[in-house]
Amino acid sequence: MRIISVTRSEFELEDGKIFPIEPPLDSDMSPEEFQEHYDYAISIVGSCERVRRDDTHIKDMGQVGED
Repeated sequence: MRIISVTRSEFELEDGKIFPIEPPLDSDMSPEEFQEHYDYAISIVGSCERVRRDDTHIKDMGQVGED
């Protein structure tokens, strides 16, 4: 999803949704600069979801008790 605007306290996506930035940014960023951070955060969250779906390693991650 593309960032169309960003302030120190919120950002807006191309679909019109607005999200807060907590804590607020220390300095101003362009939408292009913030997009890099947003894309990185999305990739990290996505990798966590992929790990949770990988049942072969779920015991190693402490997600279920030992049988």
